Amino acid sequence: MNKSKRTLFRTIVVTGIAFGINYLINFFLTPYITDNIGTEAYGFVTLSKTFASYALIITTALNSYSSRFITVAYHTKDIKRVNVYFNSVLFSNIVFGIVILIIVCGGIRPLAYLINVPSELYSDVRMLFILVFFNLAITCSTTAFQSFSYIKNKLDVASILKGLSYFIEACILVLSYLFFVPKVLYVGFGLCGASIILLIGNIYFSRKYVPEIIIDIKYFDFTAVKELVLNGIWNSLNSLGNVLNSGLDLLVCTTLLSPIAMGQLSIAKSILAIISGIYQMTSTPFHPLFLKSYADGDKVKLQNQLVYSIKISGLISNIFFATFFALGIDYYRLWIPNQNISLIYWLTVISIIPGVLEGAVFPLYYIYTLTVKNKIPCIITIIGGLFNVAGMYLLITYTNLDIYAVVITTAVIMIFINGVSNPLYMSFCLKISPMVIYKPLFVHILSCIIMTSSFVAVSKFYEIHSWIQFIIIASVLVVLGICIHICIVFGVRKYFNRLRKYLERS
Repeated sequence: MNKSKRTLFRTIVVTGIAFGINYLINFFLTPYITDNIGTEAYGFVTLSKTFASYALIITTALNSYSSRFITVAYHTKDIKRVNVYFNSVLFSNIVFGIVILIIVCGGIRPLAYLINVPSELYSDVRMLFILVFFNLAITCSTTAFQSFSYIKNKLDVASILKGLSYFIEACILVLSYLFFVPKVLYVGFGLCGASIILLIGNIYFSRKYVPEIIIDIKYFDFTAVKELVLNGIWNSLNSLGNVLNSGLDLLVCTTLLSPIAMGQLSIAKSILAIISGIYQMTSTPFHPLFLKSYADGDKVKLQNQLVYSIKISGLISNIFFATFFALGIDYYRLWIPNQNISLIYWLTVISIIPGVLEGAVFPLYYIYTLTVKNKIPCIITIIGGLFNVAGMYLLITYTNLDIYAVVITTAVIMIFINGVSNPLYMSFCLKISPMVIYKPLFVHILSCIIMTSSFVAVSKFYEIHSWIQFIIIASVLVVLGICIHICIVFGVRKYFNRLRKYLERS
C-alpha cells in the first residue's frame, strides 16, 4: 500500500473514531430527553441546530473556498497572499458571529411563536437557541485555522481534534444531566464546550504546522473577501437549495402537523445525520488527493481516484443502509421502546434510501470546488428544493400521507439529483465520459441490492432481545457485507490473484 493510501485509510479510521464518539452522544441523549423532557423537546434540539445551519448559509459564500485559496497560495510560495486570505476569512467570520448572535438574542420571542413552543418549555428552548448560536459564532471563528489540515494533508490530526471535542461535549452533558434538573439547554453548553476545544486545538496546530500564518488585522483585505464570496456565492445558494430539500421538514412538521410529529421526525433524522456524518468522514480524506492530481493535470490518476472513492464510500454507505433496513426495528425497540417504533422506522428508511446513491457520489462533490463550477448544480438543487416544499404542502393538505409526505417528497427529489443531474454534470466539469462515474455506480447499486437482501434473509434466523445480541448479529452482517461488496465491486478474482502470488512468494 503506497503512502497516499496509508494516509487516506489512517484519516478514515481516526475520523471514524471521532464520529463514533459523536454517535454515542446522540445514542444516549435522545432516549434520555424524550423520556424525561418529552419527544417535542428533542425536536427543538434538532430544530435549533437546523436554524443555525440556515445562518451558516451566509458564511458558505466566504468559507467554501477559503481552504482552497489559502492552500494554493501557500504551495505557490505566496505567503503574503496566504495571510491576506487567512485574516480576511478570520475577521469576517468573527464579525458575522457577533452580528448573528445579537440578532438571535433580540428575535427569540417572535421566533417562539413561529415554531409553536409550548409555554412550559419556553425558557429552556430560548436559552438553547441562544447557546446554539453562540456555538455558531465560535465555529465561524475556527474556520480559517482549519486550513492547516489541507496545506499539510493533516486531516487525521483535524479528526483527532474533532474526537477530543466530542469527548468534552459528552463529559459536559453527562455531568449536567447527572447533577442538575433535566433541561435541553445543556445540549447548548455541550456544543459550546466542544467548539471552544476545537478552536484552541486548531489555533495550536495551525501555528505548529504553518508558522508562516500570522494573525494581524493589517492583512484584512475587502478585495480578498470579495474574491472568495464571488467564487463561493453559488455554494451559498446551493446550501439554500439543500435547506429547501431537507432543512425545512422539521419546520413544516411543527407548523402544519404538530410538535410531536416534529419530535418523531427528529428521531428519524438523527439516523440520517449519522449517515451524513459517515459520508463526510469517508469523502474528506480524498480531497487533498483530488486537489493534487487536478493541480498536476494528471487526468488519468484523478479518474482512478474518483472511481476508487466511489467504491470505498459505497462500501460504507451500503453496509449502513443494509444493516439498518434489516435490523432497524430491533434497533429502535431497544433504543426508544416508548416511542412509535414502526412509524419512526419507516420514516427513517424512506429518508435514507437516497443515501444509497449519495453515499457513493459524495466524495465527487469536490469536483465542483476543483473546477470552480457550481452554478448549474446549485440551480438544480434550488429548483428541486422548491418542488420539495410545494410537494410537502400539497401532499399534507390533500392526501392522508400525513408525516410520510415530508420524507417521500425529499426522497424522490434527492434520488434524481444524486442519480442523474450530479453524475452528468460532474463528468461534464472534468470533460470525461459519464460512464466513468456511472459504471462503478451501477455496480454499487447491485451490491446494495444483494447486500440488503442477504442481510434481511440472515436476520430472519435470529431474534434479538438485548444489545449484546444486536451487536453480535450486526457485526456478522457487516463482515458479510464487506465480503459481498469486495466480490461485486472490487472483483474477487483480483484479490485471489494477489493472495496466490503472495503464497507463491512465501
